[in-house]
Amino acid sequence: MVSIVYTDHLKLRLNIRKIPFGYPRKIYQKPELRYYDTIENTEIAIRKLYYNQKIRNMAIVYEKKGDNIEIITIHPISEEKLLNRIINRRWVKDE
Repeated sequence: MVSIVYTDHLKLRLNIRKIPFGYPRKIYQKPELRYYDTIENTEIAIRKLYYNQKIRNMAIVYEKKGDNIEIITIHPISEEKLLNRIINRRWVKDE
């Protein structure tokens, strides 16, 4: 069984950005999009969620480590930045 681990950095970002604690798990479990970051060698999952009084794309960065999924950080991402990373092939579709 896979275990989801929140890093200290993620916990700090959740607190600073006032993002609900359950969002990273929710994004990982039911993403709308998944990508692989070719520069950082990490996985990305994205889901639209309510944040800061709007529905926004929320992205998590995570790594698979054995039976654990270690979620590193979370942040809102604009459509423009998302498309830019895809067009530049920094993020490639993770099937």
